[in-house]
Amino acid sequence: MPITIPKSILLAPKIPSIAVVGLLAAQLIVLNFLNSPEPTCSLIVERPHHSTSIKERQNLDSIKLNITSKCTAPQEYTRVTARIQKLQNDREVTVSNFLSRTANSTARVPSEATFRNLFTECKFGDEAAYRGSAEGYVMLKGGKKVKVTGNSGKYEVANCSIGAQ
Repeated sequence: MPITIPKSILLAPKIPSIAVVGLLAAQLIVLNFLNSPEPTCSLIVERPHHSTSIKERQNLDSIKLNITSKCTAPQEYTRVTARIQKLQNDREVTVSNFLSRTANSTARVPSEATFRNLFTECKFGDEAAYRGSAEGYVMLKGGKKVKVTGNSGKYEVANCSIGAQ
């Protein structure tokens, strides 16, 4: 008579393996969602500079301010209010206020929006020290609004002077 070894009860699965895989996947998704950091955005304000491109295209001497918003998540658009300050007699004087402007992100770089159309006419040949600043918000895809602010740092001299506004 042959000897039959009983199948161990411990080896028989009590929960179907597809359910176990599904539960593990769900747990991984929930943990990644809960542990993902909040999206952040920053405003990069370049130093105001005498624009050679505007001089070539429109024959205008001007001081130009470039601004880029960068986020850790895709954005719809960025809205900013910007200004250029001039150092005059050891005092900061606002020489150009730009009304609220909006820039959309692009499909190529959905986490960035760029402002390249902020400029003010100036008198070439007169040196002045400038700094740019801006504040506003970024509207992320999904509807979340993130406040942003930034400046270009220290004052930089340009060979073109803007009169106070």
